[in-house]
Order: sequence, then C-alpha cells, then structure tokens
Amino acid sequence: MSRKEKRLPHVTYAIGDVHGRADLLQSLLAAIVADAHASDAEPRVLFLGDIVDRGPNSREAMDLVCDTLARWPLSRLIRGNHDAYFLDFMTTDRIDEERFGRWLMRIGGYQTMESYGLLSVGNIRDAARMFRANHPHHLQALKDALPIVVDDRFAYVHAGIDPTRSIGDQAPKDLMMIRDRFLDHEGQLSHIIVHGHTPTSDSMPDSRPYRIAIDTGAYASGRLTCLAISADELNLHFLFATSSNEGIEVTREARTNDRFYPAEGEISGPHSDDDDIPVRCRLGTGSGSIFW
Repeated sequence: MSRKEKRLPHVTYAIGDVHGRADLLQSLLAAIVADAHASDAEPRVLFLGDIVDRGPNSREAMDLVCDTLARWPLSRLIRGNHDAYFLDFMTTDRIDEERFGRWLMRIGGYQTMESYGLLSVGNIRDAARMFRANHPHHLQALKDALPIVVDDRFAYVHAGIDPTRSIGDQAPKDLMMIRDRFLDHEGQLSHIIVHGHTPTSDSMPDSRPYRIAIDTGAYASGRLTCLAISADELNLHFLFATSSNEGIEVTREARTNDRFYPAEGEISGPHSDDDDIPVRCRLGTGSGSIFW
C-alpha cells in the first residue's frame, strides 16, 4: 500500500443530485453509516451538488448536508449550478428580476423558496435577509462549496470537465454547467470523473471508461444514487435509495473494477470496440445484481 493510500483510511461516498429529495437523502445517509461500519471505515461523503430546487424539501436536504459535513470533517459539498443560483439570489443586493423569475418558475426555485417559508415574504430582498438570518449554516455551506475534489485516480465534480484542459486548469462555469463537450468525449482523461448534472436516461448510473454519471434524476425518478469507492480506489459499489408506494428501499450493488482501468497505452478504454454503445449498469431482479 502506498504512502498516499495510508493517508486515505476512509471510504468515499459520492452522492448524485439530490434536488430537494431529503427523504431519499436521509435514507441513503443512514445506509452509508451502516455500509462504512461494515467495512470498519469512516465515511467521507462528497455531495456532487444541486442539493436544492425542483424537489419539495430543499431546506431539509441542506440540514442533512450540514449535519454530514459537521459529523465527518473530510466530507465536502461540491457546488452545483442550482446551488449557485440559490446562493446568488440570497446574497446579492442587485436582483436581476428576469433571471430570478426564470429560476423561480422554470427550474425549481419555487420549491426551494417554499421549503424555506420565503414565498410569503413581500420581496426577494427581504426573503434573502430572512434566509441569511435564519439559516446561517446553510449560507456558509453554500459559500464554502468546492468546484472539484481530486484524488489519485478519481475526480469528483458536479457537471464534468473540459477535456481539452488539465484537471487543475478548469473554468468554474464548466465544472458546474458543461454537457456535450464532456459527455461526448471518447478519449483518455487524466482521472475517472464522477459527476452528476445530466440525468441518465434510464435512472441508473452510466459508466464509461473515464467517467461515471450518478445523477439518476432523484426528484422525478425517485432514485438517489451513491457511488462508494474504497480508500485505495480499487473497489467500487453503488448504494441506491429508491422510493415507491411502499416507502423507501435502499439497495447495495457490488461491481468489479476492471472496467475502469485501461491497459497502458490504451486510449479509448476497455470498451474500445463499443465506443458508441453506452455502458450502463442495470439493476437485476432477485438478488439485485448489476450487469455490465
């Protein structure tokens, strides 16, 4: 074991876009505690951003994030574009009314304001002052959110990276907003990028040689996804919190790691013969195995 690995005695748990689904997040965090305990490890939780908007309980979701950051000091919140919108509107003195209206009515801000009890306030400036006064811990967490977390093999970010730039030379807007230039990239990257932002088409993680997408559309699909990575970055598994008419079920799905480590000199990764075919993990029946 390398010296770097000895400094990483924690299991990393990367959680995809929450979007106000505090119910799913609460169940997933409880499962993370049990999962880490079973591995005799302490969790390092990395929230990949977009905690707020769209879903019904953004305030409760932010409570859970703040509690987690305080409980496990190595945990981090990575800033998503929706978190940035909310922070901007809650801290600026000059409101762009058109932009605020779009956030409020078209991309989920209404649900966030409602969860904080701010819709009845006379205007956005007063609402922002009330938010800052009543939820200073939420404000600080949003301010302290990071653009990216980089480990040896993996990097964690909200949206993705610009594949033409080095991992240390990324534009903050790209880290929060990029789509096609990153998602359509088929060449080698310096790290395996774990990201959210763009919901997967089948509400299951989307795994490629150099990226793993874990935004499974929780606010609409009822499934919140977590990718667990061991301290040596060699063992991976998923945790899912899924809601149904019967309540919330949490499942654990193991996988092998060989898909993520191309042979030396291999540019397009272990799926070089199938680069045009998405490699998606699918939850099976019965024991719930994932098939690749």
